[in-house]
Amino acid sequence: MDEIQISPSDPQGSPGKEQQAAGVGILLQIMMLVLSFVLGHVLRRHRFYYLPEASASLLIGLIVGGLANISNTETNIRAWFNFHEEFFFLFLLPPIIFQSGFSLSPKPFFSNFGAIVTFAILGTFIASIVTGVLVYLGGLMFLMYRLPFVECLMFGALISATDPVTVLSIFQLVDFGTKG
Repeated sequence: MDEIQISPSDPQGSPGKEQQAAGVGILLQIMMLVLSFVLGHVLRRHRFYYLPEASASLLIGLIVGGLANISNTETNIRAWFNFHEEFFFLFLLPPIIFQSGFSLSPKPFFSNFGAIVTFAILGTFIASIVTGVLVYLGGLMFLMYRLPFVECLMFGALISATDPVTVLSIFQLVDFGTKG
């Protein structure tokens, strides 16, 4: 009879080890989330605008991910840190987009629509190209995994598309153009 897999671990592990790995994985994710909230609060309280809250959370994830890669943890603990795109697209991305759109005041937005569209299209294109070329050069210098140039450009386009979300969060932080 087939056993139902609840956790993302490999089927060779014992049930006790799988439950322990699941507990450690969930605990680490909760700790990262709490650390992101605390760091965001500290950044806002001390008015440190040079590091946005989203960038601070990204740095926390990079540090924890790097530590998980260089440590000798079991692979079933690492499996809990895998990225699940369905969860991101269904639950995390829509609130970010809709909250930013609903909180923006329409009059300044439409009065500056030409400049906004120009910077959004041209700025994202330039940022995509620069990011893709830098990732490609980093691969050539063995600073990171070497990817084909087209994949580096696709990565640059993916990463550069998140820049407007960061800009909107900074504008919201300094009360630029919000309702109320």
